[in-house]
Amino acid sequence: MTSPMNVKTRGLQLVSLMIGLLIGSVPAGATLRTIEQAYELTHNQIQLPSGPEGTLTVRPCATCRLVFLRVTRATAWFAAPRSRQANNQTNSQSTVLAAFHDAATNPRALVYVYYEPQTLRVKRIVLDTPPAPAPHR
Repeated sequence: MTSPMNVKTRGLQLVSLMIGLLIGSVPAGATLRTIEQAYELTHNQIQLPSGPEGTLTVRPCATCRLVFLRVTRATAWFAAPRSRQANNQTNSQSTVLAAFHDAATNPRALVYVYYEPQTLRVKRIVLDTPPAPAPHR
């Protein structure tokens, strides 16, 4: 036979467990916010600025409106993801612009633009120019 004290204790344990489960399932009030977005673009979808500060123009798709992003002196420039050095050093803007113009004839070349959605400030630009495919024999 179960004593009334054990029934009361088990009832309290069950209620405590249910409250704990309910509290654990309620969000803690943390909100997620997007801190960075990116575009993956071909050569003809982007117009790079000519100077260290300026406007970068993007057309994400053929029917999309133009998007204007702000490039600053803090924007990092990379000529290719595979060419990053061990210390993650950036290339100069002029190096990437020259590589961008050289890659204009490579249909596989892509430009990745990473930016802050709240300010539309470009954080980094990465030019990826994969080698041309080997000819089939």
